[in-house]
Amino acid sequence: MNEVSKRSNEISTGTFLIGLAILFITGYWWPGIMFVIGISSIAQALGEGKAWYAAQGGLWAIGIGLVFALGFNLPLLLIIIGVSMLIGYRFRPPIFDEEKRKNEEV
Repeated sequence: MNEVSKRSNEISTGTFLIGLAILFITGYWWPGIMFVIGISSIAQALGEGKAWYAAQGGLWAIGIGLVFALGFNLPLLLIIIGVSMLIGYRFRPPIFDEEKRKNEEV
């Protein structure tokens, strides 16, 4: 394991433990655990310099938490899917576009 992965794991684990402690104090387990998972995944991905993964995975976990925290409704779910697609387009690494072009040429 390289130094960057080790540090990002430490940041993610620390964030997760702090979030878990907040859940114990508040008793807000569901959907609070989804917020904790989302924030810790964003922390790990940003620590590794992977904004693409932070935007997608973290947004989905936090989005699912929001859908259940505010009462499940279809418009909110559609908004979260749309925002996820827009953020995915904005932060997609260029290597995905190059691989796609290579596959289309074959």
